[in-house]
Amino acid sequence: MKRSMLVLGAAIFLVTTVLDWVTKIWAEASLAADPIHVMPGFASLRLAYNRGVAFSAFEDLPHWVLGVGAVVLLGFVVWGLRAIAEKPVGMIALSLVVAGGLNNAVDRLLDGKVTDMISVWKWPVFNIADTAITIGVALLFFATKKEKAPAGAPVEPPAPAA
Repeated sequence: MKRSMLVLGAAIFLVTTVLDWVTKIWAEASLAADPIHVMPGFASLRLAYNRGVAFSAFEDLPHWVLGVGAVVLLGFVVWGLRAIAEKPVGMIALSLVVAGGLNNAVDRLLDGKVTDMISVWKWPVFNIADTAITIGVALLFFATKKEKAPAGAPVEPPAPAA
């Protein structure tokens, strides 16, 4: 893997991690009393905690199970998709997914909950880590999409079975 790809991945990971931590610390200090209505009726910043995973699923499981499970799952995702990290969009995608997933897993392991603060319309409250995961997964679709051959281009037959 090229050094430039590793630097890109590390930079995306670091920026995402710091932004997530700073916003979670800010939310707990600034939003505990009252939310901030950015666009009344549509978007606000309000403090919420998620003791489960996406959409508060599995809230009854011990927090360490969810945290360790998230770390193990991330390991499988990175291992399985490591080849796409050769392209910039693939590296960005994986870095966002890993940063978001690890940040939320660390929150679960240390605090037993994830701090959320972004509320948009009727969507569940989320945080920067969740946003990074969502954008990263969307980019993974682009990174893994196969390019179509131009119309009229010869199609190579499949290799014979050995």
